[in-house]
Amino acid sequence: MTSSSFLSLRGIGKSFGATRVLDGIDLDIEPGEFVCLLGPSGCGKTTLLRIVCGIERADSGQILLGGQDIAGLPPAARGFGVVFQSYALFPNLTAAQNIAYGLHPTGALAREMAKRSREMLDLVGLAAHADKYPVQLSGGQQQRIALARALAPNPRLLLLDEPLSALDAQVRATLRRSATAPPSTSCCPRKDWVGTWKPPAS
Repeated sequence: MTSSSFLSLRGIGKSFGATRVLDGIDLDIEPGEFVCLLGPSGCGKTTLLRIVCGIERADSGQILLGGQDIAGLPPAARGFGVVFQSYALFPNLTAAQNIAYGLHPTGALAREMAKRSREMLDLVGLAAHADKYPVQLSGGQQQRIALARALAPNPRLLLLDEPLSALDAQVRATLRRSATAPPSTSCCPRKDWVGTWKPPAS
């Protein structure tokens, strides 16, 4: 672990029954980095993300945030934003309400949540769809709402499970800039490198 590392994984291991999914994973993520985990389906990328955000418990290893082991903390105490492939939108809430829901753990007032929700809808280009329910939105629109919900609380770390794959190129570029703007740090697993973020030329 370097002295500047934002997040460090040390010796992360995980098995499901007799199947060893993760074995001694070490990873350092620096502040403001955009990190892609590349590999075929079933290699453990999503499992690793679930362990980092606290949904899944590792069998072994440490998760160090600023040098402090957070492996025992519940997901809500970690301050991370997560977007999984399933989007996990609430079908009984509108687009605006789904985004605002992500702000409840921060203790924000109702008017603050409404304002932030409008800002996020503008960011993802769906301001005109604020009152629509998920069933009334396309798959790409649902994906954008899920990303907006994850970004709304200004998370310390944004974990994305292929969240940009169903979006058109122009929207992908806009959201990618937003997801990687300082002080955000992002980790995004993908099966391939096509259409993913490319480091700026040095």
